[in-house]
This record gives sequence, C-alpha cells and structure tokens, in this order.
Amino acid sequence: MLFFLSRIITVVLRCLVLNRIVLAAIPLDIDDSQSVRFAASLVARGIQSLYQPNATNGIVGKWPYPPYFWWESGGAWGAMIEYWHYTNDTTYNSITYQALTHQLSLEAFNTGNDDRAFWVVVAMSAAEYNFREPVAPLPSWLQVVINAWEVFAHRWVIDSSTCGGGLRWQFQENMAGWNYKNAISNSLFFQISARLARFTGNDTYLEFSHQIWAWTTSIGMIDDMYNVYDGSDVLLNCSKLDHHQWTYNVGAFLYGAAVLANYTNSSTAWVQRTAGLLEAIGTFAYCELPTPNTCNLDQLSMKAYLARWLAGTTLVAPFTAAQVGAILRTSASGAAAACDSTGQICGSKWYLNGSDGTTGLGQQLAVLEIMYALLVNQTAPPATQPQVQIGLQAANITDILRTVTATLPSTSGTARPLFDGPKGASHSLTAGKEILDRLGRLSIPFLTCLMNLY
Repeated sequence: MLFFLSRIITVVLRCLVLNRIVLAAIPLDIDDSQSVRFAASLVARGIQSLYQPNATNGIVGKWPYPPYFWWESGGAWGAMIEYWHYTNDTTYNSITYQALTHQLSLEAFNTGNDDRAFWVVVAMSAAEYNFREPVAPLPSWLQVVINAWEVFAHRWVIDSSTCGGGLRWQFQENMAGWNYKNAISNSLFFQISARLARFTGNDTYLEFSHQIWAWTTSIGMIDDMYNVYDGSDVLLNCSKLDHHQWTYNVGAFLYGAAVLANYTNSSTAWVQRTAGLLEAIGTFAYCELPTPNTCNLDQLSMKAYLARWLAGTTLVAPFTAAQVGAILRTSASGAAAACDSTGQICGSKWYLNGSDGTTGLGQQLAVLEIMYALLVNQTAPPATQPQVQIGLQAANITDILRTVTATLPSTSGTARPLFDGPKGASHSLTAGKEILDRLGRLSIPFLTCLMNLY
C-alpha cells in the first residue's frame, strides 16, 4: 500500500515538473470575482511596469518606441479605462488621465486613420463611463470623439468617388497604405458612429453607421457568412480583397453592431448582424498557430481588443451572454496558464496551457482584457446621455456633403499585393477547437503524462 501511494505521488510530481508552467500560472478561479480581480491586478501591474515615461527619451502616454507604435499605446490606455470600469480599481486612474490628456495633441508621424481611431475609442469609453473630464481649455471626452468623427466623415465623403466610399488606411498620399482601404479603420469608424448614436441620441451617427455597413458589405469586406477580410486596394477599385482575417476587425464590427441592436430596440437587422458576427469570431489570428509562428508585435495585442468588445457586446446585447460567456471563461483559464505567478510575464498561445516563450505589451493586454471581462455580470453597461448638447457642426449627412470643399489628389502608384488564400483550417482556429485546447490547469498534456508514466 505504501509503495502504491509512493508511486502515485512520484508520478504526479514528475508530471507537475514536466508541466511546470501549471504551477507557475496566475492563480485564477474564474467563478470567484475576488480571484478574478486579484489576477487582473497582477497583469495590470505588469503592463504598467513596461510604461516608462520618465526614462531617457520617454514620453508621457506612450509605451517605449521602439518597439511599440503609438496606436498600441492607445489600445493600452483603453484597456486601463476598461479595467477600472470592470474592477473598480482606481490605482491607475491618475496616470491614465495624465497620459490621455497629454496625448490629445496631434501625432505628426502617425497618419493612419486606424491609429487615430484607437485613441478615439478610449475617449468614447471615458465619456460613457464618466471618467474624470479634462480641464478647460481642453475639450471634453465627448467633444474629442465628435471632433474626430467629423474628420473621419469628411475624409469618407471627399473620397466617395473611390470604391464608392470607405476610409483609407493612411490619410496622406505619400504614406504607404494610402491606396489601401482597410477593415480596422472602417470598423472603428463604424463602432464610433454607433456608440455616438447611442450616447447622444443623434441619428446622424446612426445614418452614417448604416452607410459604413452598406459599403463594407457591398465590396465584400464583410461577406454573407460575416467573415471580415482585411481590406482592398483603391487601384483595383476595391474589386479584390486581402483575405487575411484578424480578431480585432471582427471584434470592432461586432461591438458596433451590438450597440446598434441596443440603440434600435433590438431591430431584426442589427440583432441578426450581431449574431452573425459573433459566430464569425471562430476565426482567430492565423499567426498564432504552431505553423507559421509569425505574429508581429501589433498582432500579439489583437486578442485584447476582441476580448474587450466581446465583453462590451454582452453589456449592450444580453442575448449574446451565454455564447460569449463560454468563450471568455475558457479563454481566461488558458490565459492565466500562459503567465507566470506574478502576472508580469505572459505568453500569447493560450491553448498551450503554458508559456510560449514570448512576453511583451501585447501579450499582457490580451490577458488583462480577457480576465476583467469575466466580471461582465457585475458591470454596468455604458451610459447614455440622450439630451446631451454637442458641438456638431454638420447636423446630418447632407450638411456634411455641403461643407466639403477639399479635393483629393489623383490616385497613383502600384496596386497593393493582396492575400487571396484559402479560408480553411490552415488560417483559422474554430471557437470549438479553442475551447477544447484550453481545458484549464489540468491540461491534456498533464493528464496524458499521468497515464503514460504510471
């Protein structure tokens, strides 16, 4: 009997050593809100440890560049705003406020519409959650969003003769990406429009949301199965698509559609679109698969924004709660196992039930946002202010058209190479496989180890 017990203990210890990351993972009980808050706080602290505004060449509001681009800093502060809202932890509110107000000025070297939009959605969340307002003469968070929306709408309208609409990736002709109309720029513009409609009660934004959706579906950027493709080239008149699919593209459209389902009192069209996009999130960033292993720094953060917008979707469209909840719970368990016990070092491949050997801002953001999302049932939805008085110069789309005086330079250059690869398993992970691959701390490798060694 003693020999038998000794053998069992030896086998278990050997398997735990072989699966040492299980021991090293962040302690997380997904059913215990205090455990979730503690785990998320560890990861948030890890994110802030990478922020070095007082270092040589450090800049307030920006994580170090290189390697992190300005847009990802916007994504990171967005995560901190959401973290505060979901957990009620105010630890980082002062530093977040300082960063956001410092970055209200223009970024001369960041001319991507998507880069700007990532910062705009932070201001939108700040307005919706009643985050501390900037002090005059700085504009309110809402006015920041409205100002940016008017710029995006203006760029759309004056370029409507190209591909019938759509925002370009870059808004300066001499920048790479000028000839590309990409999903993330247009999905974020769509989401901002939807959130402004709901927050202000101004249907100008609702009308433009419809216009953005109609355009993206007309060129096939969103197909009949709600797959969201990366973009198209204006030199081809948007007749062909780059068929890469990224988590943040579908996530941005999903949350925008859910907001409109809420704002339109569950209109059939927006409920169906929300449900369709939710089904489509079975496609994950293909670079996370074992082969190829090619995620760049930008792509490593994309799951963060999907997690954020999944949680937001349940707040405004509760009919999605069961489906989203299953994804969040399973993913959070895998995310916790991808970190060390301090939460300072987290990997990206959550299905491994352990570290993938990488670490950085993107990985930390993804883990933080999937963890706080577990608190969605205890979190208030974004506020609305139907009677809010805003400084919208153009009262409706017709007025916006009338105010346009600028013209675009002629299109020139070489067509962008498009990826037109297969939509099969080599470029996607189904949601079902993700769930099977993320069984929590008692992983398949651990259980297999027990069976093989004993």
